[in-house]
Amino acid sequence: MNTTYSVHRQLVVFAVLLTGLVLPALAYAVAQGLDLNHLNDAPVGAQIAVYSQALAPLIAGLGAYLAGGRGLRGFDWGLRRVPWRVIATAWAVPVVGIALGYGTAWLTGLADFAPGNLTDTTGLRPALAVVLGLVPGIIPYILLAFGEQIGWSSFLATRLATTRSTDATALIVGLAWGAFHIPLMLFVPGAVDEGIPVPYALTMFLLQTVTLAFPLVWLRIRTGSIWPVLVLHATVNAAIYFVAGAMTAPTTTGSWFVGEGGALTTAGLLVAVAATRRLWRGR
Repeated sequence: MNTTYSVHRQLVVFAVLLTGLVLPALAYAVAQGLDLNHLNDAPVGAQIAVYSQALAPLIAGLGAYLAGGRGLRGFDWGLRRVPWRVIATAWAVPVVGIALGYGTAWLTGLADFAPGNLTDTTGLRPALAVVLGLVPGIIPYILLAFGEQIGWSSFLATRLATTRSTDATALIVGLAWGAFHIPLMLFVPGAVDEGIPVPYALTMFLLQTVTLAFPLVWLRIRTGSIWPVLVLHATVNAAIYFVAGAMTAPTTTGSWFVGEGGALTTAGLLVAVAATRRLWRGR
């Protein structure tokens, strides 16, 4: 009973701290006229406020753990080595999902395939640029994912898993991860592509975070390591922004189907997660 009460108290503190970190920072950024389409033109303080969102789950997680009264001693950061095949699985899930989503959009004409854009931005042949984007290209995104996933995976998932099944934990983490982005998508100009209804973008994004939370949480709980989680999270971003998005020409309708809020991106990730289920759930 005492353990359950302690976990619940920590979860409440986590939610309160996270809200207290996110909403004031975004309110300040919006008041400063932040527009994500012109981020470099925003005041430095507004840019810091929006970039700091990546650290909010980490800070909230550590603060909530401290509320348990034991300091940070015993906090499970998850900095354990895992076999390379586990890392490969974590990398492959988003690569397959993004390839399915964008590939379907390109083949059906719902998005314009433009590999020359990748050459223009990198100066490399498309094949080489894809390899670089999906391998060393994930490193900067690993750094950005660290702050989020210490909060979501090393705190929230491990705390929830003490009283719930892994699948229930994954569902809650996915909803929390998606909800964390809702204020940004609702209030910050440029967070949702022009012409896309906000309810549609929110629905697609929540479906993606819940879908991805299942391999993320299973890998974290099963291996005890944060590394496959970071690789999976980072590879999603690199595959979209460094590779697939760069090879897609902007159109008035493409954002309905591809990108973080695209229906085909969502469907591709769902298929990839389901198809690789035995890999990330198995021993």
